[in-house]
Amino acid sequence: MTSRDKHPMIRQRPLRLLLCLHDQAIVEAVCRSIDIVLPGTETIVAADQEMLARLSREAFDALLVSETVGPPSTLREHLVKVLSYHPGLFVVPLVAPDQPHQIHCVVDLDLPYFLTLPLDPLELNLILQRLQLKIDHLGPRQPHRSTPRNTRQIKGFIGSGPAMTRLFELIHRVAEDDFATVLILGESGTGKELVAKAIHGKSRRHAHNFVPVNCAAIPDDLLESELFGHLKGSFTGASHNKTGRIQYADQGTLFLDEIGDMKPALQAKLLRVLQEKEFEPVGSLKAVPVDTRIVAATHCDLEELVKKGAFREDLYYRLSVVPIQVPPLRDRLEDIPLLLDRFVEAFTTERSREKITFSPEAVTLLLKHEWRGNVRELENLVQHMAILHGGKTIRPQDLPEKFLRHYTPTADPDGMALDRHLFSDEVFLRERAELCAPMPVEERAISLEEGPVDFNDLINEFETELILTAMRFTSGNKKEAARLLCLKRTTLLEKIKKKGLEGRWT
Repeated sequence: MTSRDKHPMIRQRPLRLLLCLHDQAIVEAVCRSIDIVLPGTETIVAADQEMLARLSREAFDALLVSETVGPPSTLREHLVKVLSYHPGLFVVPLVAPDQPHQIHCVVDLDLPYFLTLPLDPLELNLILQRLQLKIDHLGPRQPHRSTPRNTRQIKGFIGSGPAMTRLFELIHRVAEDDFATVLILGESGTGKELVAKAIHGKSRRHAHNFVPVNCAAIPDDLLESELFGHLKGSFTGASHNKTGRIQYADQGTLFLDEIGDMKPALQAKLLRVLQEKEFEPVGSLKAVPVDTRIVAATHCDLEELVKKGAFREDLYYRLSVVPIQVPPLRDRLEDIPLLLDRFVEAFTTERSREKITFSPEAVTLLLKHEWRGNVRELENLVQHMAILHGGKTIRPQDLPEKFLRHYTPTADPDGMALDRHLFSDEVFLRERAELCAPMPVEERAISLEEGPVDFNDLINEFETELILTAMRFTSGNKKEAARLLCLKRTTLLEKIKKKGLEGRWT
């Protein structure tokens, strides 16, 4: 009987474990140990192909996983995907000492938890109790979402969070109307052109041209000709008639990117296209009718430009019939693991390069980054890593310096990291001796046959032993011991001082 079993009040809530093990005998052995060590633990067994799906739908505290029958890379692929999608999940791989690639996988991914085969019940006992100790501090369990929750996904987009769910729904609604102009707002690199393409692709105009124009990339003296076209001889160098992009987008969609950089003279001509559904090519006196839907985009604050007189107010209201705000990457950090997966595939497998993986520590740093360049910045980072570190696991020290401002190699601010020497001889032998030691005489059942007992003394002894048990269990960490005993830390410190217990738990 362990000290934890003797004082069940220490436990705050039971574990919920997912087992993805490929040997029925191992499954049965693990379940038996769990029932003995931590009764009340909920254990779910999942097949290999079900593992990620179960993790995305349900909340688990820990995953015990072994390698399936197949190529040596299977265990690594499982672990990398799980750790990337669920950085807060405790993952415990079962490895065979005679399989070097499994040991290397644990070392490369810097995993603090692991079990060796054949299973040692004492080793499993220690792992489970360490898990319970850590998880007791986490509060209510939360699902680890990894797959898109939205059923209206749009091809070309990667995202599953609330911000992207709202964006997908808005794109679908806007696409149903073929005529209303749309103004797409968002920072550089958020994918405004992708939104415009999605609106075109979902609309009844999808069979006709989608014509993009970057108003900031074309010089002012050429932009008018590019948009409206010109007649032969209309200006020096006009040696032939030119079809403008507005006419080329007839029956389709004209996408005007960075509309905030368009000069006032062209803004007036564009306003006529919106109002009259016609335009005049440069050098022509005859208006040409056109049926094109205009979708504009900008990273500028157009309302502010209107106040300064740099953008026509009437054009602004014509363009912003349906405004769409594209969320920056920092507002949808939950999508970073999904984006990493897609970009790694694009810059490695699809280009015949060796695949890279991002360690959980590296993913954590990426989640803390500001991402001023948004999705484009993340895409460039993955391409950079794929070129320089092909076939390797990307660790924090491999990332560019700007990603390391929140990185302290030895820091453990949340107190969640396990001792790297969990199974060192000294620690393991001491804990095994404690776990296997017989119950002291004074802790056995109390008999009243020999006469009365001193109630206060017994309560005092029990309180002392309970404090010492908690302090031993937490290796002297008073904050964790106070939490386990449901005491304030100051109360625990006062009792330790009053009873003279300092150092007696070592």
